[in-house]
Amino acid sequence: MMTERVGERAKGRWTDWLVVALLMSAMIFSFVDRFALSLLVNPIKDDLGVSDAQLGLLHGVAFGLFYAGMGLPLGWLADRWSRKGTIMVGVGVWSAATAACGLAGNYTQLLLARILVGAGEAGLAPASYGIVHDRFPKRSLGRAMSLFQLGSMVGAGVAMYLAGKVYGFFSASGDAGWHWLLDLAPWQKTFIVLALPGLLFVPLIAMIREVRPEANVLGGAAGNLSLVTALREKPMLYASLFLGMSGVIASSYALLAWMPAVLGREYGMSPEVVGTTYGLVVLIASPAGLLMGGWAADYLQTRGSPSPHARIAIFTAAVALPLTFAMGFVSTATGLLATAAALHLVLALPIGVIPALIQTISPAAVRGQLSALYVLVVNLIGLGLSPTLVGALSSASAGDAAGLRHALVLVSVILLLLGLPLIVKVERLLRQ
Repeated sequence: MMTERVGERAKGRWTDWLVVALLMSAMIFSFVDRFALSLLVNPIKDDLGVSDAQLGLLHGVAFGLFYAGMGLPLGWLADRWSRKGTIMVGVGVWSAATAACGLAGNYTQLLLARILVGAGEAGLAPASYGIVHDRFPKRSLGRAMSLFQLGSMVGAGVAMYLAGKVYGFFSASGDAGWHWLLDLAPWQKTFIVLALPGLLFVPLIAMIREVRPEANVLGGAAGNLSLVTALREKPMLYASLFLGMSGVIASSYALLAWMPAVLGREYGMSPEVVGTTYGLVVLIASPAGLLMGGWAADYLQTRGSPSPHARIAIFTAAVALPLTFAMGFVSTATGLLATAAALHLVLALPIGVIPALIQTISPAAVRGQLSALYVLVVNLIGLGLSPTLVGALSSASAGDAAGLRHALVLVSVILLLLGLPLIVKVERLLRQ
């Protein structure tokens, strides 16, 4: 395996940006595999006869719990073994598991496949954060990290759009030449086709030249620093940051998980129409917000701001609250899509800059593990809790045409209210 020490090369070269672009592309396809389920909720519900609560488990506990739980061991593996190797294994696992979703013939099989999708995707973010951090100076780290995280925003939109097109193709019986998919339902064929591109990334990621921090290359006390020791040095900062951002990310995940179903049930939109409308909303608004957040953080950094990353997160939570509340009162599909666009833009602002903040405040020897712990906390709440709660509340209000939307608004508002004061605490601690 090819490795270099940080001091042996200049940071931020064009080849480093190329590595970020490759990792961003891998992130795009991980989100395609992750959020294709959102667009296929109604066909799956009709075919397998499952409830909203069960579908919420597919979004939440099945995927989110294992995605979050596997992050720590995979973050440790990235710190101690190989970051690119960890990513390569993950890509192979989640791509195969997405194909297995398409082969599922009942709810239990689909649940198990979603668990493997979550476990496979868990290593991508922690390992990639370390790769990006080691290749860029502090003055441009916010933009580099936001470019990587752009994959999550683009991926969510691409998932809606691409899944809609593929599902529409198979629904129209346009499967000439696809006889090898046998007699599977259109939603099953969609999962199988969407799984294929991810496998192309394994050989591409193998070509990355790893740049390792001095602490990891030379060993010593810094290289042997434990995760527990690092957390004890700044317990309140890490706790407030992780839990506060959980509220922001949870509201974003809840929106992505359930908005397609809201549009389908309240306004009769087909999966293909939702994919080409809501998918484009996500594809445009979220990347715009993410890049704006990265640019703003680097700008404030050069102006001497002591806590630019936290200030962006505070702004996000404060603005997202009234927008989320307003979403419950919109009466037209156009108005709902416009409100969702504004929400996606605002909620995306801190998604790239907070991982950059974690990298800059964390010791080199445990950056992967602290990044994985961040992923663990925000996804236990964001992926594990919020979609599950929305599904459970919606099932409890069966018969109410707008019950799913009201459940989405209620859960998101509560999570944002809980997260805002914690992020304010982070900003205060960083100024001390």
